[in-house]
Amino acid sequence: MLSNSGINKVLLLGQITGDPFINNTNRSENYLCFMLVTNEVIKKGVDNVAHNEYHRIRMPEKLLQQESITLEEGQTIFVEGKIHTTTIIDEQRIKRYNLEIVASKVELISIVPVVI
Repeated sequence: MLSNSGINKVLLLGQITGDPFINNTNRSENYLCFMLVTNEVIKKGVDNVAHNEYHRIRMPEKLLQQESITLEEGQTIFVEGKIHTTTIIDEQRIKRYNLEIVASKVELISIVPVVI
C-alpha cells in the first residue's frame, strides 16, 4: 500500500570547491557550509560535453564531530541528505528561491590512481 508521504533524498559524489566555513545561524545549531561540484558527460550530437553542477551543502556541526573528519577544498566526498528550499523577497519585491542540500551522512572518498 502506498502512503501519502513522499521521499526527499539526495546522493551526491563530488569534489569540495572553496574552503568550508561555519555558519552561525540564529538557530541553536551551527552548520558547516561548502560547495560541492559534480561532473558528468552529456552526449550532444556526436560530441561528448562535460557538464559541472554546483551544489550548496549544509552539514550540521555535530555530524562533523561524529564522523571525526576534516573537510578541505579538493577532497572527493559522498554526501547523503535531503533538499531544503527557502524563499526570500529581494529589494525589487521579486521572490527568489535558495536550494541547498542538508547533509545527514558524509564520507571521505580516497581515490587511488590506477597504474597501467
